[in-house]
Amino acid sequence: MTMVFDRYPVGGAERLLALAIADHAHDDGTHIFPAIDTLAHKTMQSRSTVQRQIAKMVASGWLVRMGNRTGRGYTNEYRIAPGWIDGELLPSQVVPPPVTDAEASYPQAGQSDTLSPGEKGVIQNEKGVTTDAKGVTAMTPESSEPSKNHTPLPPDGGADGFETLWSIYPNHDGRAKAERRYRRLAPSAALQQTMRSAIEAQRLSKRWTKDGGEYVPAFATWLRDERWLDGSGASGTACRAWQETRAGIDAKARELCIPAWDEVAFSLGRGPSYPAFTERVVRAAEAREAACA
Repeated sequence: MTMVFDRYPVGGAERLLALAIADHAHDDGTHIFPAIDTLAHKTMQSRSTVQRQIAKMVASGWLVRMGNRTGRGYTNEYRIAPGWIDGELLPSQVVPPPVTDAEASYPQAGQSDTLSPGEKGVIQNEKGVTTDAKGVTAMTPESSEPSKNHTPLPPDGGADGFETLWSIYPNHDGRAKAERRYRRLAPSAALQQTMRSAIEAQRLSKRWTKDGGEYVPAFATWLRDERWLDGSGASGTACRAWQETRAGIDAKARELCIPAWDEVAFSLGRGPSYPAFTERVVRAAEAREAACA
Protein backbone atom coordinates (compact mmCIF):
# COMPACT_ATOMS: atom_id res chain seq x y z
CA MET A 1 0.00 0.00 0.00
CA THR A 2 2.94 2.33 0.65
CA MET A 3 4.19 1.62 -2.87
CA VAL A 4 0.79 2.58 -4.26
CA PHE A 5 0.85 5.84 -2.27
CA ASP A 6 4.37 6.62 -3.52
CA ARG A 7 4.43 5.32 -7.08
CA TYR A 8 1.03 4.46 -8.56
CA PRO A 9 0.81 6.62 -11.74
CA VAL A 10 -2.90 7.51 -11.58
CA GLY A 11 -4.81 9.38 -8.89
CA GLY A 12 -8.43 9.69 -7.87
CA ALA A 13 -10.79 6.74 -7.72
CA GLU A 14 -8.41 4.42 -9.57
CA ARG A 15 -5.69 4.98 -6.97
CA LEU A 16 -8.25 4.29 -4.23
CA LEU A 17 -9.08 0.97 -5.93
CA ALA A 18 -5.37 0.18 -6.24
CA LEU A 19 -5.03 0.70 -2.47
CA ALA A 20 -7.97 -1.62 -1.81
CA ILE A 21 -6.43 -4.28 -4.08
CA ALA A 22 -3.02 -3.92 -2.42
CA ASP A 23 -4.72 -4.33 0.95
CA HIS A 24 -5.86 -7.81 -0.15
CA ALA A 25 -2.43 -8.85 -1.50
CA HIS A 26 0.35 -10.76 0.22
CA ASP A 27 3.65 -8.93 0.71
CA ASP A 28 4.91 -10.22 -2.66
CA GLY A 29 1.81 -8.90 -4.46
CA THR A 30 0.14 -12.30 -4.97
CA HIS A 31 -3.11 -13.97 -3.86
CA ILE A 32 -5.48 -11.16 -4.87
CA PHE A 33 -9.02 -12.44 -5.33
CA PRO A 34 -11.53 -10.19 -3.51
CA ALA A 35 -15.11 -10.12 -4.79
CA ILE A 36 -16.11 -7.22 -7.05
CA ASP A 37 -18.80 -6.32 -4.53
CA THR A 38 -16.17 -6.11 -1.79
CA LEU A 39 -14.00 -3.70 -3.83
CA ALA A 40 -17.06 -1.67 -4.82
CA HIS A 41 -18.05 -1.35 -1.15
CA LYS A 42 -14.54 -0.34 -0.06
CA THR A 43 -14.14 2.31 -2.77
CA MET A 44 -17.82 3.41 -2.76
CA GLN A 45 -18.11 2.85 -6.52
CA SER A 46 -20.41 0.80 -8.74
CA ARG A 47 -19.56 -2.74 -9.84
CA SER A 48 -19.22 -1.65 -13.47
CA THR A 49 -16.80 1.15 -12.54
CA VAL A 50 -14.63 -1.26 -10.55
CA GLN A 51 -14.64 -3.75 -13.45
CA ARG A 52 -13.60 -1.03 -15.92
CA GLN A 53 -10.78 0.12 -13.63
CA ILE A 54 -9.51 -3.45 -13.16
CA ALA A 55 -9.50 -3.92 -16.94
CA LYS A 56 -7.48 -0.69 -17.25
CA MET A 57 -5.00 -1.89 -14.59
CA VAL A 58 -4.50 -5.15 -16.47
CA ALA A 59 -4.03 -3.29 -19.76
CA SER A 60 -1.43 -0.97 -18.19
CA GLY A 61 0.55 -3.95 -16.86
CA TRP A 62 0.18 -3.08 -13.17
CA LEU A 63 -2.21 -5.97 -12.46
CA VAL A 64 -1.59 -9.48 -13.82
CA ARG A 65 -4.40 -12.01 -14.14
CA MET A 66 -3.24 -15.39 -12.83
CA GLY A 67 -6.29 -17.46 -13.84
CA ASN A 68 -9.65 -18.67 -12.63
CA ARG A 69 -10.19 -19.81 -9.06
CA THR A 70 -12.80 -22.43 -8.29
CA GLY A 71 -15.61 -22.05 -5.78
CA ARG A 72 -18.42 -19.61 -5.14
CA GLY A 73 -17.89 -15.91 -4.45
CA TYR A 74 -15.05 -15.05 -6.86
CA THR A 75 -13.73 -16.10 -10.28
CA ASN A 76 -10.38 -14.47 -11.08
CA GLU A 77 -7.11 -14.28 -9.16
CA TYR A 78 -4.63 -11.47 -9.77
CA ARG A 79 -1.21 -10.32 -8.65
CA ILE A 80 0.61 -6.99 -8.81
CA ALA A 81 3.33 -6.99 -11.47
CA PRO A 82 6.61 -8.25 -9.88
CA GLY A 83 8.69 -5.77 -11.89
CA TRP A 84 6.67 -2.83 -10.57
CA ILE A 85 7.12 -4.09 -6.99
CA ASP A 86 10.88 -4.22 -7.66
CA GLY A 87 10.85 -0.57 -8.70
CA GLU A 88 10.43 -0.77 -12.46
CA LEU A 89 8.17 1.52 -14.48
CA LEU A 90 5.00 0.22 -16.10
CA PRO A 91 5.14 -0.25 -19.89
CA SER A 92 2.76 2.70 -20.25
CA GLN A 93 5.24 4.92 -18.33
CA VAL A 94 8.29 4.09 -20.46
CA VAL A 95 9.08 6.94 -22.87
CA PRO A 96 10.04 5.66 -26.37
CA PRO A 97 13.57 6.61 -27.51
CA PRO A 98 13.81 9.61 -29.84
CA VAL A 99 14.24 8.98 -33.57
CA THR A 100 17.76 10.04 -34.57
CA ASP A 101 18.27 8.54 -38.05
CA ALA A 102 16.36 11.01 -40.25
CA GLU A 103 15.84 10.39 -43.95
CA ALA A 104 18.99 11.28 -45.88
CA SER A 105 16.95 13.05 -48.56
CA TYR A 106 15.70 15.65 -46.07
CA PRO A 107 17.87 18.52 -44.81
CA GLN A 108 19.71 18.00 -41.53
CA ALA A 109 20.49 20.72 -39.01
CA GLY A 110 22.33 23.57 -40.68
CA GLN A 111 21.46 22.43 -44.24
CA SER A 112 19.15 24.17 -46.71
CA ASP A 113 16.01 22.49 -48.02
CA THR A 114 16.55 21.71 -51.73
CA LEU A 115 13.50 19.48 -52.32
CA SER A 116 10.42 20.84 -54.06
CA PRO A 117 6.95 20.29 -52.57
CA GLY A 118 6.17 17.80 -55.35
CA GLU A 119 9.29 15.74 -54.50
CA LYS A 120 8.31 15.68 -50.84
CA GLY A 121 4.89 14.33 -51.68
CA VAL A 122 2.95 16.67 -49.36
CA ILE A 123 1.68 20.22 -49.67
CA GLN A 124 0.41 22.41 -46.84
CA ASN A 125 -1.79 25.40 -47.57
CA GLU A 126 -2.27 28.51 -45.47
CA LYS A 127 -5.12 26.88 -43.51
CA GLY A 128 -2.95 24.01 -42.40
CA VAL A 129 -4.84 21.34 -44.39
CA THR A 130 -2.35 18.76 -45.60
CA THR A 131 -2.77 17.14 -49.03
CA ASP A 132 -0.68 14.66 -50.97
CA ALA A 133 0.52 15.14 -54.53
CA LYS A 134 -2.79 13.82 -55.91
CA GLY A 135 -4.84 16.30 -53.88
CA VAL A 136 -6.36 13.86 -51.39
CA THR A 137 -7.15 15.75 -48.20
CA ALA A 138 -5.97 14.12 -44.98
CA MET A 139 -7.99 14.43 -41.80
CA THR A 140 -6.64 16.35 -38.85
CA PRO A 141 -5.28 14.29 -35.90
CA GLU A 142 -8.26 15.26 -33.76
CA SER A 143 -10.85 14.02 -36.26
CA SER A 144 -8.91 10.87 -37.22
CA GLU A 145 -8.52 9.61 -33.67
CA PRO A 146 -10.67 6.48 -33.16
CA SER A 147 -13.48 6.66 -30.67
CA LYS A 148 -12.67 5.24 -27.25
CA ASN A 149 -14.68 2.48 -25.66
CA HIS A 150 -15.51 3.69 -22.16
CA THR A 151 -16.90 0.32 -21.08
CA PRO A 152 -14.22 -2.29 -21.92
CA LEU A 153 -14.78 -5.99 -21.42
CA PRO A 154 -13.40 -7.66 -18.33
CA PRO A 155 -10.05 -9.47 -18.72
CA ASP A 156 -10.33 -12.43 -21.15
CA GLY A 157 -13.86 -11.33 -22.13
CA GLY A 158 -15.88 -12.18 -19.04
CA ALA A 159 -17.74 -15.35 -18.03
CA ASP A 160 -18.85 -18.22 -20.24
CA GLY A 161 -22.32 -19.79 -20.25
CA PHE A 162 -23.96 -17.33 -22.64
CA GLU A 163 -24.89 -19.97 -25.22
CA THR A 164 -26.76 -22.07 -22.65
CA LEU A 165 -28.96 -19.15 -21.54
CA TRP A 166 -29.39 -17.80 -25.06
CA SER A 167 -30.66 -21.18 -26.27
CA ILE A 168 -33.53 -21.22 -23.75
CA TYR A 169 -34.41 -17.51 -23.89
CA PRO A 170 -37.53 -17.05 -26.07
CA ASN A 171 -36.57 -13.70 -27.70
CA HIS A 172 -33.54 -14.01 -30.01
CA ASP A 173 -33.36 -10.38 -31.14
CA GLY A 174 -30.12 -8.42 -30.68
CA ARG A 175 -27.71 -11.28 -30.02
CA ALA A 176 -24.51 -9.21 -30.34
CA LYS A 177 -25.67 -6.59 -27.84
CA ALA A 178 -26.95 -9.25 -25.45
CA GLU A 179 -23.68 -11.22 -25.56
CA ARG A 180 -21.58 -8.13 -24.97
CA ARG A 181 -23.70 -7.09 -21.97
CA TYR A 182 -23.55 -10.64 -20.59
CA ARG A 183 -19.75 -10.77 -20.90
CA ARG A 184 -19.41 -7.43 -19.11
CA LEU A 185 -21.68 -8.71 -16.34
CA ALA A 186 -19.54 -11.89 -16.06
CA PRO A 187 -22.02 -13.79 -13.84
CA SER A 188 -20.75 -16.46 -11.47
CA ALA A 189 -21.79 -20.10 -11.86
CA ALA A 190 -24.36 -19.65 -9.08
CA LEU A 191 -25.84 -16.55 -10.75
CA GLN A 192 -25.98 -18.35 -14.10
CA GLN A 193 -28.06 -21.09 -12.48
CA THR A 194 -30.32 -18.42 -10.95
CA MET A 195 -30.77 -16.85 -14.40
CA ARG A 196 -31.55 -20.22 -15.99
CA SER A 197 -34.22 -21.03 -13.38
CA ALA A 198 -35.75 -17.56 -13.79
CA ILE A 199 -35.93 -17.87 -17.58
CA GLU A 200 -37.47 -21.33 -17.42
CA ALA A 201 -40.15 -20.04 -15.03
CA GLN A 202 -40.80 -16.70 -16.76
CA ARG A 203 -41.15 -18.21 -20.24
CA LEU A 204 -44.28 -20.00 -18.97
CA SER A 205 -45.78 -16.87 -17.43
CA LYS A 206 -48.93 -15.31 -18.82
CA ARG A 207 -47.14 -12.12 -19.82
CA TRP A 208 -44.45 -13.90 -21.86
CA THR A 209 -46.86 -16.28 -23.60
CA LYS A 210 -49.41 -13.57 -24.48
CA ASP A 211 -49.79 -12.79 -28.21
CA GLY A 212 -47.13 -15.29 -29.21
CA GLY A 213 -44.41 -13.84 -26.97
CA GLU A 214 -44.77 -10.24 -28.19
CA TYR A 215 -44.04 -8.87 -24.70
CA VAL A 216 -40.86 -10.86 -24.02
CA PRO A 217 -38.08 -8.26 -23.57
CA ALA A 218 -34.83 -8.50 -25.51
CA PHE A 219 -32.22 -10.54 -23.67
CA ALA A 220 -29.93 -7.49 -23.37
CA THR A 221 -32.76 -5.58 -21.67
CA TRP A 222 -33.48 -8.55 -19.40
CA LEU A 223 -29.85 -8.58 -18.28
CA ARG A 224 -29.64 -4.80 -17.86
CA ASP A 225 -32.73 -4.68 -15.65
CA GLU A 226 -31.72 -7.80 -13.63
CA ARG A 227 -35.06 -9.39 -14.47
CA TRP A 228 -33.98 -12.71 -12.96
CA LEU A 229 -35.00 -11.11 -9.65
CA ASP A 230 -38.60 -10.53 -10.77
CA GLY A 231 -41.34 -12.24 -8.77
CA SER A 232 -40.80 -15.91 -8.05
CA GLY A 233 -39.03 -16.57 -11.32
CA ALA A 234 -35.81 -17.54 -9.60
CA SER A 235 -37.69 -20.17 -7.51
CA GLY A 236 -35.36 -21.49 -4.89
CA THR A 237 -32.04 -20.19 -6.16
CA ALA A 238 -32.93 -16.49 -5.82
CA CYS A 239 -33.18 -16.93 -2.08
CA ARG A 240 -29.57 -18.05 -2.17
CA ALA A 241 -28.18 -14.96 -3.86
CA TRP A 242 -25.86 -14.61 -0.86
CA GLN A 243 -23.72 -17.39 -2.37
CA GLU A 244 -22.74 -15.18 -5.31
CA THR A 245 -20.42 -12.84 -3.38
CA ARG A 246 -17.82 -13.23 -0.70
CA ALA A 247 -19.55 -10.55 1.37
CA GLY A 248 -22.78 -12.55 1.26
CA ILE A 249 -21.03 -15.77 2.27
CA ASP A 250 -19.28 -14.06 5.19
CA ALA A 251 -22.57 -12.51 6.33
CA LYS A 252 -24.31 -15.89 6.16
CA ALA A 253 -21.48 -17.44 8.22
CA ARG A 254 -21.99 -14.82 10.94
CA GLU A 255 -25.73 -15.48 10.86
CA LEU A 256 -25.07 -19.19 11.40
CA CYS A 257 -22.48 -18.48 14.15
CA ILE A 258 -19.68 -20.00 12.06
CA PRO A 259 -16.22 -18.49 12.79
CA ALA A 260 -14.90 -16.28 10.00
CA TRP A 261 -12.47 -17.72 7.47
CA ASP A 262 -8.88 -17.43 8.74
CA GLU A 263 -6.88 -16.27 5.72
CA VAL A 264 -3.62 -16.08 7.71
CA ALA A 265 -3.93 -19.70 8.84
CA PHE A 266 -4.69 -20.80 5.28
CA SER A 267 -1.63 -18.95 3.91
CA LEU A 268 0.51 -20.84 6.46
CA GLY A 269 -1.01 -24.19 5.47
CA ARG A 270 -2.90 -24.65 8.73
CA GLY A 271 -6.48 -23.88 7.71
CA PRO A 272 -9.13 -24.65 5.06
CA SER A 273 -9.33 -22.86 1.73
CA TYR A 274 -12.09 -20.34 1.11
CA PRO A 275 -13.97 -22.75 -1.19
CA ALA A 276 -13.95 -25.34 1.64
CA PHE A 277 -15.18 -22.65 4.05
CA THR A 278 -17.92 -21.75 1.57
CA GLU A 279 -19.04 -25.37 1.33
CA ARG A 280 -19.28 -25.54 5.12
CA VAL A 281 -21.50 -22.44 5.18
CA VAL A 282 -23.70 -23.81 2.38
CA ARG A 283 -24.15 -27.15 4.14
CA ALA A 284 -25.04 -25.40 7.40
CA ALA A 285 -27.58 -23.17 5.62
CA GLU A 286 -29.16 -26.16 3.88
CA ALA A 287 -29.36 -28.06 7.17
CA ARG A 288 -31.13 -25.13 8.81
CA GLU A 289 -33.57 -24.84 5.88
CA ALA A 290 -34.33 -28.56 6.10
CA ALA A 291 -34.93 -28.31 9.85
CA CYS A 292 -37.32 -25.40 9.35
CA ALA A 293 -39.22 -27.10 6.50
